[in-house]
Amino acid sequence: MIKFFRKIRQNLLSEGKTGKYFKYAIGEILLVVIGILIALQINNWNQERLKEKQIFGYLMSMTEDLKSDISQYEGNIIGFNTNITNNSRVLKNDDYKKLEVDSINILIMSYWNLNRTSDQTFQKIKNTGLQETLGTPEINKAVSDYYNIAITHYDYFINWAKENSERDSFFWSYNTNWESGLPDILFDISELPFKDNSEKRKEDLIKITESTEGRNYLRQAIGRDTYGLNLVKNIKENAEELLKLIENELKK
Repeated sequence: MIKFFRKIRQNLLSEGKTGKYFKYAIGEILLVVIGILIALQINNWNQERLKEKQIFGYLMSMTEDLKSDISQYEGNIIGFNTNITNNSRVLKNDDYKKLEVDSINILIMSYWNLNRTSDQTFQKIKNTGLQETLGTPEINKAVSDYYNIAITHYDYFINWAKENSERDSFFWSYNTNWESGLPDILFDISELPFKDNSEKRKEDLIKITESTEGRNYLRQAIGRDTYGLNLVKNIKENAEELLKLIENELKK
């Protein structure tokens, strides 16, 4: 093709048709420019298609992350409700005193929830610079709010709750006013003898639960778990709304 155009130029010059030569040269330049523009357009189209395919894959992966997160939040809600119910039972009435000492121990102990939320897909999106091009502005904002604000806040709370729960557990387990034991649901300690019998241990433990200090520990634990319960309910709603937005975008 190049030889063909070169031959035309040479013929025009040899025939002295300078005017036609310049017109032809300009036309050839325009043709080359148009070819380059078309090539660039095709390349841009291919790049955009690959980008859309990549975003689609990331969004699909993010839906799996969100489903896993929602499942975890449902488990955490159960955990917070159980803690609140157990601790409140000791403060609200005396029926817990009918239980065995190890059962009372389970009621008063503090437990914490784990945070297993996954942001691996989001981190990959950030590393590729695609966090602002995931779909509609609504999706971009929802993704950013969930991973940068909601999860960060929840992770901070979980760590704080874990530290305080460990402090509470230390109070109940190492209190010198009663000989504590580990609940059978955790470890089998039946072969480890106690200095006092179970009735004496139960009497000592009830005294601690009825003390101002013991009631304060229980009340603080209830308040902490109540805050955590409301927090995890809200973040679960955020995850469900984001999941719905992404699934609707994928359908398009």
